Amino acid sequence: MTEEILLRLTESKTYRAFALLLLPAAFVYGLVLPFCWGNNPAEVHGTLSLLCENHIPAFWIWTLLTGGAFTTNLLLVYDRFGETRRLPRICLFLSMLGMALTAATLNHSIENWNPKRVLHWLGAILYAAGLAAAFLLFYFKQMRSVRRLIPFVVVSVLLLVSVLVQLLIFDRNGYMEIIPIAAYELELFLLNYTGLVRPKVRRATAG
Repeated sequence: MTEEILLRLTESKTYRAFALLLLPAAFVYGLVLPFCWGNNPAEVHGTLSLLCENHIPAFWIWTLLTGGAFTTNLLLVYDRFGETRRLPRICLFLSMLGMALTAATLNHSIENWNPKRVLHWLGAILYAAGLAAAFLLFYFKQMRSVRRLIPFVVVSVLLLVSVLVQLLIFDRNGYMEIIPIAAYELELFLLNYTGLVRPKVRRATAG
């Protein structure tokens, strides 16, 4: 029943227009916000969540735009390429849950591992891991029949590795968030709106 509802929703022209509107809005906002209020994303601890400690509404706007863009457009990708498995969708929605938890636990002390800081980190990990899984599970299956997806797989894996390397070597910084998110958003635009990659299977049909 849930899959049928989602399928009918993603086939709506209104839904597609809304998804297309959200994507550039999230892309631009996500590139501008990290440089607001004199913030330098290259600095240690220059992350969005720390930047927005005193600007919580700005972070919630980012959460709604980015989460909305990823959710609506990934569901469109799944529909377009006939991705019917539940696991990628579960990963996507867990990622959005993690994003909301991250936003809800802003303004916590970073002097010790208090409960709010632990929840914040758990939310951030759930968001990042869930989103990466939502993309990679789709890519790994579809690239067998759609060879043009292979560069998308390579870019996505390199992004994941680069984030881990930056975290281990340079500690946290804003570019760890800006670059992967912007790249994923560009991937969604290319997959949904350019015709650059065409599915080799029929889209699933509701009913």
